[in-house]
Amino acid sequence: MRMLIDVSGSMRKNDPENLRVPALRLVNELLPEGARAGVWLFAEKTEVLAPPGDVDKGWKRKTGARLDRIHSRGLLTDIEQAITTAVTGWDAAAGDDERHLVLLTDGLVDVSKDDAADDASRQRILSEQLERLKRLGVKVHAVTLSDNVDMPLMRLLTSETGGWLETARDADALQRVFLHMLEQTAEPTTVPIKGNGFEIDDQVSELTVLAFHAEGGKTALISPSRDRLSAQRHPDGITWRTEPGYDLVTVKDPEAGTWRLKGVEDPDNRVVVVTDLQIESTRLPNTLSAGEQPEIEAWLTDHRRTVTRADLLEVLSARAEIAPLGPQAGETPAGPEGQAPEREIGADSSPAEATEPLDTAPKLPVALELTLDPNSSRFAARLDTQSLGTGSYRLTLVIDGGTFQRQTVKRFKVAGAPIEVDYAEQLPSPDDPVARIKIRITGEADLIKPDSLLGYLLIEAPSGERSVVEIPESARLPLGIKIPVQAPGRYQIKGQLIATTLRDDSIVFRPEPQRLNLDFPAPETQEAAEEAPKPPIQWLALSSYVLGGNLLVGLILGLTWWLLKRSAPTPVVEGETPAPKKGGAKQDKKGKTRKRS
Repeated sequence: MRMLIDVSGSMRKNDPENLRVPALRLVNELLPEGARAGVWLFAEKTEVLAPPGDVDKGWKRKTGARLDRIHSRGLLTDIEQAITTAVTGWDAAAGDDERHLVLLTDGLVDVSKDDAADDASRQRILSEQLERLKRLGVKVHAVTLSDNVDMPLMRLLTSETGGWLETARDADALQRVFLHMLEQTAEPTTVPIKGNGFEIDDQVSELTVLAFHAEGGKTALISPSRDRLSAQRHPDGITWRTEPGYDLVTVKDPEAGTWRLKGVEDPDNRVVVVTDLQIESTRLPNTLSAGEQPEIEAWLTDHRRTVTRADLLEVLSARAEIAPLGPQAGETPAGPEGQAPEREIGADSSPAEATEPLDTAPKLPVALELTLDPNSSRFAARLDTQSLGTGSYRLTLVIDGGTFQRQTVKRFKVAGAPIEVDYAEQLPSPDDPVARIKIRITGEADLIKPDSLLGYLLIEAPSGERSVVEIPESARLPLGIKIPVQAPGRYQIKGQLIATTLRDDSIVFRPEPQRLNLDFPAPETQEAAEEAPKPPIQWLALSSYVLGGNLLVGLILGLTWWLLKRSAPTPVVEGETPAPKKGGAKQDKKGKTRKRS
């Protein structure tokens, strides 16, 4: 694993307390010995902080002593040069070895005051450099730390190399995000924590407890012999480090038995162990397509060799736990970074309300029992991504031997189609007497730009009357649409949507035609029926979209939008402020205010 740390001047704003230092210290302490790692700092130039080498106590000691060199004085953000420097020495294909490059940045490609030079560097990253990374088998993992980050660039680097992308909502979240990156790359062996208790067996020669806490919070450990250990009171053989946001406690030759952690229960708390008896698992792709059923495998190793003793395997069991990632679980979101909150558009002027998910999610977390294959001495099970649904998940693998447990944690994402359309019906009620068809359009953030959606939906009423709902150019995914309807019966919906990929190519998506049967009492009078607002009809838009249907649509849309704005009313976009007119703050070609260090 090789790491690139942004030290440009903008970090003074985005990381004013220099929390990159404790985040890197956490990684340094938890890196398993035997791995290979290196760390560089980059801004206008790239400098080595820890040369690539085998991770052992000496490497960790030297790296830890140098972490205070991390600063925020750089003038530029030369990501291209940083990547080139970090992959030096990876000249041949990786073979069976895993190669991981972790990139922390808070800005755009910024190599010069000349915007053309910045664009040229960015283009080289996406062409020559990206192809080289894929050829060398390097997985790029990105940690982003501001709203000014070039998210399309980060998404392409991570998705096309099979890496992981995660956004730290602020500098305080860096420690958690770097823990996640460590688990995606080096996969340290841990033991499960249940109710703040964990079991240590006599095969463990060292344990390291990572305990997160709020500002001012305190952590204590209770040993099996009921000794209370704290930062202020612990034996000489225990190393206790208190950092902003977490405690890191290392115990050599720990007492076997049940230990208890006194503090806040947190899903990111870990107990990393040094032991000859370890858990290993197959490399699950970071991103899976909905419908895939990859095989999960886990096995026990002794001195890095697979345990094959039949008498030991008979007493072992293995399980997998899958839990969703998200703020409700107290975690940093790893899902669709950069997407705006959902909004509603429609012809009516009633206040917008959030659209509920239209599909039924499975009950989570999901537990899977892994079955032992006696031929390979591995435990295995199939992961049903279709039942999980799209989103990001934490996968915890545990092998239980009765007197000992070993655990490893990783993350994965289930990706859907580039664009997905879901439908539901809303029948009249005392609070809202108007029936509506509810439509939710979502996009896969790793494939398309969330603010690039255009298109139309064609609705055919039971009477045969047709109307068109235009997707306005200001629409941003995910998008909720409410279409008021005037009469009960069967409605048919079809349409065409156009979006732009992260590589600025146009794609045309035609959702499967949908039929909805709305059963509600018909309005008593024609006047009552007329009270229900009608969806906006944009026949000119429909003509333009239907004539397109391919990449030439992009050329037609410009004229179409101009004509529509002159000849037709604009659909209401709820909860959205008008886009600012050009002028004022200087913006780059990606539409964002440029970050100059």
